[in-house]
Amino acid sequence: MPVSLASTSASSMHGAYVPLGYGVSSGSSNGITFTNIPQIYQDLMVVVNYRSTASVSQDGLYLYANNVTNGNYSSTLLYGDGSSASSTRTTGDYYGATVGVMPGASATSGIFGSATSHILNYTNTTNYKTAITRVACDLNGSGRTYLATSLLRGTAAITSLSLFVYGNSGNIVSGSTAELFGVRTVNQ
Repeated sequence: MPVSLASTSASSMHGAYVPLGYGVSSGSSNGITFTNIPQIYQDLMVVVNYRSTASVSQDGLYLYANNVTNGNYSSTLLYGDGSSASSTRTTGDYYGATVGVMPGASATSGIFGSATSHILNYTNTTNYKTAITRVACDLNGSGRTYLATSLLRGTAAITSLSLFVYGNSGNIVSGSTAELFGVRTVNQ
């Protein structure tokens, strides 16, 4: 589900985070995409509350920029479930940066996972982009929390961002939300 963004005057906003767009899933799509992202902020912040329709207890959540899904993503994840902690690393991810997992249809009804992704220096055209993500996937006491650092190997300024579930043939349940914020610089 695409969300087109209009330019926002930074001078009319107060605070560090400027709301740029908000998407609510209808349940018929596997992702939410923000397009026409204004190029006037320092960083981007995405806040999501998701649940998958796939018949699993957990489903993967991914992030990609500018419609690029060709192996240009790497992620390092730290995660724990209350009794143990672990880490994993992925390189050359085709589908996007690994954010973490969200509850699937087999998880306790009504529980949504939440994530925040901070995309640094998104307008820079000479460096790769970095995203720092925190995820909470409660499964009625048996879920996980994640901390992920991802590299988006592309120097183009980010003009669109997509968040989606992949791997278990699920969609995002109706009522799942994603909100995009611009992070202002000190001078704005």
